[in-house]
Amino acid sequence: MRRFYFSLALACSLAGTLWASDDPFCGKWKLNLEKSDFAGEQIKIQHLHGSEYKWGSGEGSDTISHDGTYQTVSFGRTISMFPEGSNSWSMVIKKDGRVISSMTHTLSDDGQMQTIKGTETKPDGTTSDFTAVWKKVSGGKGWSGTWEATDVKYTSPDEWDIEPYEGDGLSFNTPAYQDVLSMKFDGKDYEEKGPNVAPGSMSSGKRVDARTLEITDKVKGQVMNHAKYEVSPDGKMLTLTIRETGQPKARTIVYDKM
Repeated sequence: MRRFYFSLALACSLAGTLWASDDPFCGKWKLNLEKSDFAGEQIKIQHLHGSEYKWGSGEGSDTISHDGTYQTVSFGRTISMFPEGSNSWSMVIKKDGRVISSMTHTLSDDGQMQTIKGTETKPDGTTSDFTAVWKKVSGGKGWSGTWEATDVKYTSPDEWDIEPYEGDGLSFNTPAYQDVLSMKFDGKDYEEKGPNVAPGSMSSGKRVDARTLEITDKVKGQVMNHAKYEVSPDGKMLTLTIRETGQPKARTIVYDKM
């Protein structure tokens, strides 16, 4: 469940014997952009030859020719990249023929910083602008090296609607993405559905206690992340701590109850 080449993980729930009306996870939630911390993700860029580069994130990677053609990459997407100058690349990402994001990567003169500015187009037709600043943590000059996101900003906060599902289960609906995950907390895999969802996306989880969930997300059997979801004692805040496979740092995403 990735956003921004990548995209945000969606899943949650609660513990054992609570009635649905008492479940603190149920309700409408809005992303708190100020309290959330999207930084820390790392990507690796390797120049292979000519216009061909290898892009890696976590334990996955794709080889992309920066020649303006659309090429199939991970998570059921296609991508086009081409240079706009000596220090700038343009990138367009599609899913099932629809543009889901477009952006420009700009390299600093010393080759140590990379700024990405772009627009995400959601399935409901709304858009959100984003800016990400990446710092090179290893590697020489130019684009090649390991990069870490130090500052990530979005202009449009997403909303999340969580409802009861089959007894003690929960259904997570993100209206802007037309994304739905309905699951019980029995350790079994449940399918996530939506136009931007990667084929084979499944989630499983358990209720740790009345205000805590642990969720594992997979794509075609490969673990993408482990996450903890915690509702504050006053029931007004939902905090997601997401640890992606192969990434050195966890990300923290905070929602406020509407």
